[in-house]
Amino acid sequence: MKREIIPTAKAPAPVGPYSNVVKYGNLLFISGMASEDAITGEILHGTVTEQTENIMKNIKAILEDVGSSMRLVLKCSIHMTRPEYFSEMNSVYGSYFNEEDGYPARVTTFGSEIYDGLDVEIDVIAGIEE
Repeated sequence: MKREIIPTAKAPAPVGPYSNVVKYGNLLFISGMASEDAITGEILHGTVTEQTENIMKNIKAILEDVGSSMRLVLKCSIHMTRPEYFSEMNSVYGSYFNEEDGYPARVTTFGSEIYDGLDVEIDVIAGIEE
């Protein structure tokens, strides 16, 4: 199998030496997404609900742009600054999946220092139908 960098205009430009989307076989690895405007790259502070909504909206747009969907998400890693924010994040996160399709595997960590003082960052591994 060959590793392939997948360009997408649906993700904010990387702020370091990494790729937003890497394809390996029929798996997609999406780098950690923080609350940013996908077009301008502007950081979007706000409540944890607002940050999570913006992140999940961006992840959904990226997946659709590269030929996948939320239904094909296999695993999410969620990094948060504080455990008190879990319920707020989880409510928004859960609205992007449904029990019928099956929920993805997940890990959630707390105590993370996230870019520009944000409270949530999420990275994803998803399948792609070929």
